[in-house]
Amino acid sequence: MNMKIFKISFLILVTLLVSGNIFAQASMTNTLSNFEVVNNTTELQFDLYTLKTSNPDFRMGSSSYYMRYNIGNFTKASIININPRYTANIIQSGSGSYDPMQIFTYDASGRIGIQVFYNGNGLGDTISGDPGITGTGERIATVILEITSYTPPDLRWDDANTSVINPQFEMAVSTNIGSYNGLLPVELASFVSNIYRNKVTLDWSTASETNNSGFNIERKKSNGTAWSKIGFVEGHGNSNVIKNYSYSDNLLQTGSYNYRLKQIDLNGSFEYFELHNLVEIGVPQKFELSQNYPNPFNPTTKIKFSLPYDSRISLNVYDISGRLISSIVNNEFRSADYYSFEFNAGGLSSGIYFYRLITEKNTETKKMTLLK
Repeated sequence: MNMKIFKISFLILVTLLVSGNIFAQASMTNTLSNFEVVNNTTELQFDLYTLKTSNPDFRMGSSSYYMRYNIGNFTKASIININPRYTANIIQSGSGSYDPMQIFTYDASGRIGIQVFYNGNGLGDTISGDPGITGTGERIATVILEITSYTPPDLRWDDANTSVINPQFEMAVSTNIGSYNGLLPVELASFVSNIYRNKVTLDWSTASETNNSGFNIERKKSNGTAWSKIGFVEGHGNSNVIKNYSYSDNLLQTGSYNYRLKQIDLNGSFEYFELHNLVEIGVPQKFELSQNYPNPFNPTTKIKFSLPYDSRISLNVYDISGRLISSIVNNEFRSADYYSFEFNAGGLSSGIYFYRLITEKNTETKKMTLLK
């Protein structure tokens, strides 16, 4: 589930020995956080942070972080958002090689290994004590695992193989605690769209649900970057049978759109399911002035029409005697598209009124009733 956040910490106690004497004693907190199920529940992402939590400085060089999980749950480990301090790939004279960060997946044993290498001109680099905006310190990288099973992953630290060392390869003594055993709250069985003129109907179904509060429906223009919430559909909480859902998005203008579902848990955590196909709303095929809705109305109503060609248009409202009451659109240019205008009759008396759409090629009039 996207942005489902757990903060799991383990404390690393560091004692550095130089020539048999205690040189310094420091402690660090390394944190796994921001667990997210993304890409239509095909990937699990989480962040690895580090933070110095005692006063003595500590320079860290080549170090290893290992985690275990139930075999068959994950595969194809990768890393993104890598801290540039770990990616120098340079050789310091007399100090050995400092290579880019690497990640390994041992599928046969259900183990993930992350090797990190500080730059620091052969001396390692001092771990920051700044908690940052997350409160967990400096992010090392984001780990991505491909999900291959929906059973509990039992992701946990591998105490025997995780080690933090300084540039002289003096081993830190560490105690690791924490695990992740989260379940996917919703297993999506299908997600499709159907188009009728400028109306899009989204249909989706779930194979199972756990603590499912419901779905926000979000939309954006295909060339845009910002998603907007356009509706909400309530979930079924807990279910082990197929559940079907539907939502209609009306009055769209000509263009291309993306849609996604934001599934929300009862505890507020969430994940995203994105519609794979692009939704295309084409130019109207014919001129049409629709009946206003609602009708009768008090005091506002919507007037919709389809314009299959570019034209200057006027949309006027008249009383029963033919007197002009309002010019909603007054001889303005409009391109071929679907349109909807709101008419407010708050200052008018109850009765019969007429609205007329005039274009360069067509004119049509319809009756509406104001009932106060």
